[in-house]
This record gives sequence, C-alpha cells and structure tokens, in this order.
Amino acid sequence: MNAPDSPSPALGNGPARIGPLLRLAQRRAARTFSEALRPLGVEGRHYGVLLNLAKHGPLSQRQLIDLTGSDKSAMVRTVDDLEARGLALRRPSPADRRAHAVEMTDEGRALFAEASRISDEVGARLLECMAQDDQELLCALLERFVTGTGG
Repeated sequence: MNAPDSPSPALGNGPARIGPLLRLAQRRAARTFSEALRPLGVEGRHYGVLLNLAKHGPLSQRQLIDLTGSDKSAMVRTVDDLEARGLALRRPSPADRRAHAVEMTDEGRALFAEASRISDEVGARLLECMAQDDQELLCALLERFVTGTGG
C-alpha cells in the first residue's frame, strides 16, 4: 500500500497526473513547514502575510488577499492573529482613508527572520532527495508553470 502522500500508480503517465502530483507535493511541503514553524507559534498563513509585508511594505488586506490567494474572512483572522501577537498592526492607509494598511512590527520582523531561516532549512530538506541541478530545474519549471510563460 502507498504512503498517504506517495503517488499512486493509478495516476498514470499522462498530463492528467499534474493536478494530483502538485497537490501531493503541496501537502508534503505544507506539513513539513507547519511542523517546523510550530515552535514559533505561527502557521504557514502567518508566514505568507509576513513574507509579503517584508517584500512590499505596508499593504491593505485586499492586497494581501490578492498576493496570498486567501479569502477575506481567513485574511481577517490571520491579521487578527498577527496583531494579537504583536507581530503586525493595522493603521489608516495614507492612500485611502477608508482602508487600513497592515504593517510588520519590530517583533514581527524578528520572528520573520527566524521563520525565513526555518523556511530555507525546510526547503533544503524537501529537495535533498534530488541532485542540485534537478533542484534548480524543478524550481525553474514550477516558476514557469505558475506564471504560465514559456521557456
């Protein structure tokens, strides 16, 4: 019997296997990352918001929803969690006084630095079953797949 996240022979060899394979890969990566983040008291969804705040600076919740692929109620819960932990805060947006911008606090930046280190370690562990050239090829192919651009 196959392990829960191992590909089934029933997936076949054709293009139809891409969806199930990506789902299995995502589950393995998410589970491994969640376990590694647990000591910090955050989850992948928190890291995703902090990552985007670190990359782009203060953002509206709408922008965070668009960048993370989250839904509105999940984003509200995530930002509420980050605020309760002192990792982020909402301030009136200078661009739109009806909206609020979410920004990282100093505590959020410190936690994000540690979570980023963990993310690097997890990524390396997930890819250690492949040669370096294969790791780079996998990442390049996934980037092309995500953006829908040819190579």
